[in-house]
Amino acid sequence: MDFLFLREPAEDEKSWKKAMKPGIGKEMVEAALARYADPGLEWTAEALKDATEETGTSLGLKLGKAQAPVRVAVTGRTVGLPLFESLELLGRERVQARLEAALERLRAEEKAAAGS
Repeated sequence: MDFLFLREPAEDEKSWKKAMKPGIGKEMVEAALARYADPGLEWTAEALKDATEETGTSLGLKLGKAQAPVRVAVTGRTVGLPLFESLELLGRERVQARLEAALERLRAEEKAAAGS
């Protein structure tokens, strides 16, 4: 529950590596960031669940796999309070900021891996 009160999510490397697998993590974070930025998206747990499920489906992912990168980007952990209620409580701006930070990290990791 600490993620609700912290400026940034906790850093749990084990959770990060589990959720941010190549071919899933970056793509889902990018897609979720774009979908959640839609001003027409109602910022409620139900609408966020539907949006995440649709986004995941477009990437060939079921909801469980689709929500894992979002959860880790936003909360820092693979387990915790219900995700969509958590997103609603955090608010659009904080969720987007955390997704953007996660995306920057993923891009940096991708670049470092390509350079090695």
